[in-house]
Amino acid sequence: MSSWLKLARLANQAVAAQKALQRPPTPPAGRFERTLALAVHRGIVVALVISASFALGVLALSSDAAWLAWLRIVLGLILLAEGLLLATDWRGARRLTVWRMRRGENAQLPLTHRMLRKLAGPGLQLLGIAWLGAGILAITVALPSLV
Repeated sequence: MSSWLKLARLANQAVAAQKALQRPPTPPAGRFERTLALAVHRGIVVALVISASFALGVLALSSDAAWLAWLRIVLGLILLAEGLLLATDWRGARRLTVWRMRRGENAQLPLTHRMLRKLAGPGLQLLGIAWLGAGILAITVALPSLV
């Protein structure tokens, strides 16, 4: 029984040491970084709406209307731009996005939330790669109807 208590005490010390080493995410240094954080954060919402519209069939509509082809190209370019920002982490876009998402949180969070926070950066990178592919797909589907 005493070995369990020793393990619990060591685990508690390890958690306390981890908390001491953890730094809060650094806020943006200047106006450009604040603008980039806002743009990427809002861009994620826009890209999610575009992804949902593509999933619901906007990309599958068969029409020879030029405006629909141009709409697909514009939406594909938006997905492409957001995907590039997140996949390449241009000027710390993922770090700034995670900072913006975590802003205003001071409470102690459960372990599952902390683990999800650790995976936020790689998750945003994978989301960026997916949006790169979706943007390229949308553009390649729309181009033949314009030519």
